Amino acid sequence: MTLVLDTGDVPEDTRHDVWSDALSRALVPVRVTATAPGPLLGRVRSHRLGHLRTVSLDAGPQRISRPPSLCRPEPAERFALALCVRGEAVFSQDGPTRRPGPDEIMVVDLARPFALNFPQPFRLHLVHLPQRTLSGPRTLSQLAGSTLRPDDGAVSMLSMLLTHVLSDAAQFGPTAAARLAGHVADLVDAIAFDEEQEPTTARDLLVARALAHVDAHLGRPDLGPESVARALRISVRYLHRLFEDEELTVTRLIQQRRVEACARTLERHGPFGPTLAEVARRHGFASASHFSRAFRTAYGVTPSEWRSRRGHLSALPESDAA
Repeated sequence: MTLVLDTGDVPEDTRHDVWSDALSRALVPVRVTATAPGPLLGRVRSHRLGHLRTVSLDAGPQRISRPPSLCRPEPAERFALALCVRGEAVFSQDGPTRRPGPDEIMVVDLARPFALNFPQPFRLHLVHLPQRTLSGPRTLSQLAGSTLRPDDGAVSMLSMLLTHVLSDAAQFGPTAAARLAGHVADLVDAIAFDEEQEPTTARDLLVARALAHVDAHLGRPDLGPESVARALRISVRYLHRLFEDEELTVTRLIQQRRVEACARTLERHGPFGPTLAEVARRHGFASASHFSRAFRTAYGVTPSEWRSRRGHLSALPESDAA
């Protein structure tokens, strides 16, 4: 599950191919073009960090791209957060070319074409992030191709993690790695919430407040339409009317949010996290059997099967694992 490669250790006439193969294994299939004369020198380190994969690159001038010919359907949405800590990066994906400043984080959709140009020697820290581990209302697909500025506190903290912690993920044991991976996902969730546009109508505002109340009180066993309406100071009947145009009723929404939160917890922490009973209790399920039935209905497998299949070491398809 660990990849470390230095092209200085391989014959010069094979360096380009070896480097391209290493990047394709650590990231996704990409095309590498050297943009300076001389042999292509570089070092790549890739490690697991809980449900994430971290990648650190130290290399000379080059262009790393994913053209349409290399793109293929992904089994799940996967993105990368990238931070250039030395040198200069020029980033483009589905929009204007961006030149991120110091501590700005690039959001890359790994399933779609993109290009990263490095006109001088550089160091890049990157972390793979499966969308399914997030709960933010705005998916990373809407942020792809953009950069996150460190003006926001959550972005600054994420930048610090990318710079000082994730670049040496191999030093952490399984439990610490799982917790750090969870913190990364939590920070991205916070950033996604901050990026969400403000509601524009009174109805949208009430729906947003209802959703926020539900998400903040999933652990309360008495959470239901009555308690949500009471918190919003409206009648239960009016609350149901607000959700007439939504995909789910309030009651079904609460159960869906609870199951999704449990799934994220199991996937983020894998075998090193809380027990299934603790996960169920934390998210408001009255019993383990109720939790198991609701989970199986939503995902087609039991909570324990979910954790073993899609948890700690299965965030990436085997074809992309090093």
